[in-house]
Parts: sequence; C-alpha cells; structure tokens
Amino acid sequence: MRMRGVTTGRSGAVLFVLALIAAACGGGDDGVATGASTTTPTTEASTTTTTTTSVPPQLRLNDMRVLGSHNSYHLRPVPEVYAAIEALSRELAEAIDYSHRPLTEQLEVFGVRQFELDVYADPDGGLYANRAALPVIGLPAESGLPELDEPGFKVLHTQDFDFETTCLTLQSCLGEIREWSDANPAHLPLMIMIELKEESVPDAAAGAGVELPDLPIDWTIPVVTDESVLAALDAELIAGVGEDRIITPDDVRQGATTLEEVILADGWPTIEESRGKVMFALVNTGEARRVYRAPSPVLEGRVMFTTSTPGDPDAAFLRVDDPIGGADDIARFSAAGYLIRTRTDSPTADAREGRTERRDAALASGANFLSTDYYVEDPSFGTGYVVEVDDVCNPVTAPPDCALALVG
Repeated sequence: MRMRGVTTGRSGAVLFVLALIAAACGGGDDGVATGASTTTPTTEASTTTTTTTSVPPQLRLNDMRVLGSHNSYHLRPVPEVYAAIEALSRELAEAIDYSHRPLTEQLEVFGVRQFELDVYADPDGGLYANRAALPVIGLPAESGLPELDEPGFKVLHTQDFDFETTCLTLQSCLGEIREWSDANPAHLPLMIMIELKEESVPDAAAGAGVELPDLPIDWTIPVVTDESVLAALDAELIAGVGEDRIITPDDVRQGATTLEEVILADGWPTIEESRGKVMFALVNTGEARRVYRAPSPVLEGRVMFTTSTPGDPDAAFLRVDDPIGGADDIARFSAAGYLIRTRTDSPTADAREGRTERRDAALASGANFLSTDYYVEDPSFGTGYVVEVDDVCNPVTAPPDCALALVG
C-alpha cells in the first residue's frame, strides 16, 4: 500500500429532511460494526507453507485480503440536489459526496475484488422510474430510462433523490462482472455484498425522528421483503453470473452440521479451486436475514452467505466495520478462519482530511475485504488519500512465504 448561492423555502426544507434521511439510509453498511463478539471460538492461524513462486493450492480463501469498494455503484447526486443539500448542511452533503468508476474499470484498472450493491425489489417494473423529490427543485420526476420500466431488482442508494448509479439494474451490474470474469478466468474469487432495501422515505424519516413537511410528493413505497422476494433475488444472482461460478454455502458446508463447524475445523475452499468464481453475502442483519435463514439456519439451498455472528450455525462471513475499535475482534476472528469485511475510511471524512489511521489499521488487521471509496484519489480534496492493496496475503493467516504477490 502507498499513499497518494442558498436554497430557501419549501424545497430547502424538503432537501434538508432528505439529507438527514440520506445519512440515516446508509444502511447497516455505513459505520456500524456488526458481527462483533467477545466469545468466539479460536483456532490456530494457518501454518501452510510453500516454496514455489506460484499461488500454492493449499492457500485458502481466508488467506487472501483484497481491495473492495463501498456502495460500488454510487454516483454523487445531481448538481441541483447536491447544491441544495450543501447550502443547508455541509456535513450531510459531504457524506454522500463520492462517485465510483464503472464496475469493469474497478476490476480491470484498480484491482477491486469486492463490491457492495444496494438492491430494491421491482417485480412488475417501473417502481423506480420516477424520482419523487425532483419536482420541488424544478426538475422532472420522470427518469426516461427504459431499463427502469423492466421487472427486476434495481440498484441505487436511496429512492426519490439519491439514485444516481453506474448500473441501473442488478442484471446490468452482474453482467459487467460476468463479462470481465469471462475475459479473466483465473482471477481471484470475487465477493459481492448485497443489501436488500425496503424502507420508504417517510418510514426513514419516522425512524430518524424527523417529521416530513406536508408537501405534494408521491413518495415511492418499496416492496416489502418476504420469501418470494428473497427467492427472486437468489434467482437473479444465478442468472446474472451463472450457477457454475458461484461459491455457495452448500459448497463450503458439504453436508456438515453447520457452516461454522466447517470454517473452524476444516477451513474454506482453496484459492486455486476458487479462481474465476464469485461469492455473494447478504448484508442485512435484521428481518431480511431472519427470513432468508428461516428455511434452513445453515443456508442449505441458498445462494448467499449471511452477515453473521460467531456461534450462529451460518457463521462464516462477518462484518467489523471499525478496524480501530474492532482490531482485537478482527484479529481473533481472522485467526479462527472467518471471512471478514472492514472499512478503510468513513464516508468522505478520512479522505477529505487526509487521515490515514483507519486505513492503516484496516491494512494491518487481518480482514479479508478492505472496503473504500478511494481506490483512486479524489483530486478535489488535495490530501493525496488513496487506498491500495499491493500484497494480497492476509497478514494474520497467510504463511510467511505466501506467494500471492499480485491480485488475479
């Protein structure tokens, strides 16, 4: 790794509320560490060694650590919306002031190997074709984008106002990944984190203790998550990348009583047998996870792993978003054999101010997926902040002579 005018009136009130909601709608992914525990089982770290210069077959998935991107599809809100939010609250505007390169470019140019996609169910199509908040600042609600009229999951951060994205649909996002994977079949396995969203703007406001102004806005009401939505999501993931290249919970468990039992005792599949493949993980830790696990607490027949807690039968993938406060947890969980995701920077603040403590802690932590908004520097900050992973050997589990010198 190396370092490298005021809006007023009703529209201003609405956009201030929307800014508050935007901060609240970051989901479980924005700054809240999950999966932390102080009572997890421990095992010895991997002692596998190699004397060759190629990737040894005995190295396992948890022996690698790769660069990831946070809200990988996200683009900065349209200028008119952003300017209104900034005029009212610079702090809240700054939290969503980031844009990502297309997924293909992240893969090919910057070596990103972990993505995060926020998805909204849209079984009939057209639910997100209109952007309800835009008329209050004089912009049309109609998107005019035919992809949004088609049935299927849509990819965006928050409906009605923070919806700019590099790929509009789950299928278009996955299509980019599959096309790149087809052209690079020996790549290291990819992790794609999925957050299923279902909260309306009024519900988000109520949850944040904010009363919405009485304005003629036809807010979009997302589809409530149930088993049919989750089954459709699994089906779209299979359709998007192909069943033959997905590493599923069943592939790892292989008939054992629980996923955690296998992870702690036998470990993950090897890197060599996992090249060219993709893993999915459900970010949600609340009702969506409960429904997803209901047919089988060990995720039998499911496509995605879950964001879990050590001791649960589905415990295999964990999130500890704070690499400083969660450093001890990450070290312990990593040595035990779990796959772990952490954050290298909080939304824009670290990069804007040139703070590197969080980034450096993440790089040293033993986490497998290091999620950032800054795999490329934002020149407008002038701080040189960037996150790069030159050595993809996990510093906790990989053997001293680990030969994973380059991201595949």
